[in-house]
Amino acid sequence: MSARSMKRLAPLVMAGVLAGCATVPPEAGFPDVQKRLEDRLPQRAAWNRDSAADAEAAKAVATLLEKPLTADGAVQVALLNNPGLQATYEDLGVAQADLVQAGLLRNPLLSLASEFPLKGQNSGAEPPKLTFSVVANFLDLLWLPARRKVAAERFEQVKLTVSAEVLDLTAETRAAYLRHRAALEEARTLDQALEAAQAAYDLMVRLHQAGNVSERRLATEQAVLEDVRAESMNAAGEVTATRETLNRLMGLWGPQARWSVDGDLPPLPPREPDLTMVEATVIAGNLKLAAARRTTAAKAAGLGLTDASRLWTDAELGVGGERETDRSLVLGPSLTLALPLFDQGQPAVAKAEAEYRQEARRTLQLAVDLRSEAREARDRLVRARDLADHYLHTVLPLQDRLVGLGMAEYNYMLTSPFEVMAARQARLTAYRRYIDAVRDYWLADGDLIRLAGGRQTIPPSNTNEAAQPGGPS
Repeated sequence: MSARSMKRLAPLVMAGVLAGCATVPPEAGFPDVQKRLEDRLPQRAAWNRDSAADAEAAKAVATLLEKPLTADGAVQVALLNNPGLQATYEDLGVAQADLVQAGLLRNPLLSLASEFPLKGQNSGAEPPKLTFSVVANFLDLLWLPARRKVAAERFEQVKLTVSAEVLDLTAETRAAYLRHRAALEEARTLDQALEAAQAAYDLMVRLHQAGNVSERRLATEQAVLEDVRAESMNAAGEVTATRETLNRLMGLWGPQARWSVDGDLPPLPPREPDLTMVEATVIAGNLKLAAARRTTAAKAAGLGLTDASRLWTDAELGVGGERETDRSLVLGPSLTLALPLFDQGQPAVAKAEAEYRQEARRTLQLAVDLRSEAREARDRLVRARDLADHYLHTVLPLQDRLVGLGMAEYNYMLTSPFEVMAARQARLTAYRRYIDAVRDYWLADGDLIRLAGGRQTIPPSNTNEAAQPGGPS
């Protein structure tokens, strides 16, 4: 081979040697995920990879479960312990490996062949004839930057998607905690309502035995009691169902599933977010939309690569040699080209264009959906606030007044104890409706925060928190 040919092959050989030294970083972009979540999530996200840090995460989970759980504590347990989330983190490793793979050249091919003389042709007198060649696809070197760009866009999209999954789990866990806390409060209220209904029925039984009330009146009171009992049973079932939902999100089983909760539902803030600000915050902060934009960018980069390489897909450059039977050696360069006679790349380009347009329109549809979901969530939030305020400032004070007036009349023998008990039952029912409205408010607020990629949509305020009613009485 001439010195000039060797000089031309040198860059290809050097690139192959350097590319062969590539390694896959073990952190796989997880620090970027943690950094992106820093100002969106107060809790810590950790990737369990059979290291010493796993023991620290397990210890942190055990510490959190030793005391009554708050909403923030439940979220932290889920982030450290949910197996599904840990499986999602492995997408980072896959994308990181794909990025490294995109920067590697294909291995050169070594070809060896020998020719042996047949019998009757001086088969033992001459040595076998040997041929060999080493070839590499030098177009790989040309498309290497473009392939890395496509893989890099894909890697960024995966990091955004993983970050979004973390925030989704956070929102789901917080919502499950709120539902469980509200279910506990409703079950407690219905237990008190059941006690009051049982007391009213027992009194009615005594009056019936004394001949002061009819059989019909006794049966009516028993029907009320059994209705309340059925509601109480349903409420107990809801407590179990919401607890198990929370267990699944936190990845708990066995003794760890015996946790308790702490605190009441949080009070309502003094005001709601502006609709225009909500939409802008969602579009700017939603990580799934950011990931979709990265996917579109990757499709655009892939389209450029497909278009640029559509004619010359395979071009191999190498060195070939032959050892003749007289043991002389012949060397020379070789070039192999795939001639674009039948396939000139039009189908591949058309497919890449269609995939790019498809992804761009999916991204646009996602943005439209997010705006609509944000408006819907804010509407639910406002309606839940209005309903909670109505119960807080109108219905519950009125029920308290009715209970007080009934007690006063009962003390003067102006009304029956059943009317006082009925007023207390009505007050308990109104309180349950208030708890439902507060729960629905915070669930809608959680949906808004999830849509906004973990960013708060309710503006901060220095005013006092909204007043809260007393519990069931």
